[in-house]
Amino acid sequence: MTGASPAGPLAAVPAGPKFAVLFLASIALYAVPGLPAQIGFFVLAVAAVLLTRTPLPRLARMLAGLFLVVGIVAVTLVLTTGWEAAAVSALRLLSLCFLAYAVTLSTAFSEMLALFETLLRPARHLGLNPAQISLALSMTIRFIPEIRTQYLAIREAQFARGLHHRPVAVLVPLLVRTLESAQEISAAIDARCYDSAPPGPRPAPPVSD
Repeated sequence: MTGASPAGPLAAVPAGPKFAVLFLASIALYAVPGLPAQIGFFVLAVAAVLLTRTPLPRLARMLAGLFLVVGIVAVTLVLTTGWEAAAVSALRLLSLCFLAYAVTLSTAFSEMLALFETLLRPARHLGLNPAQISLALSMTIRFIPEIRTQYLAIREAQFARGLHHRPVAVLVPLLVRTLESAQEISAAIDARCYDSAPPGPRPAPPVSD
């Protein structure tokens, strides 16, 4: 598998309560108005991210793009609705993303997979395969940030070598690393004898005359 193992106090909390808190917090962020309340949410979200004990340089690389996007949104809102509404919206977005980062950074892939399999179990009655859906969801949530982190690390290394403005010098190593990670994940799935069988009973063979 790729990425560092979850660490810090939040890693000891089961995945279910963490995702439940994230769900309730996302509702509260939009239900509670006012700048002071959003500042309070933001402080709690920053504390949650710091509790994952992620190294600060890695955290800075992960959040750089987020700050850029939120900054553009905030400037646009300042010009159209005023500074207070812009501050509320920016803090709301940052708090929500920080909390999501805190959950994903502190939750192991296996925990996330088990949680989604449990939540999606009723979908088997609709003809869906909960195991396959939960695997897709877990890999999307867990590994897209990891691929982005790898991209930033490779880009910095190539810039240090003087390979500016050469997309191929970044994309080729990123593709190789991504394929290596995919191979490791595939081997881990095979080692676990992952259930890929379609749900429900197989249709009975037709009766010959």
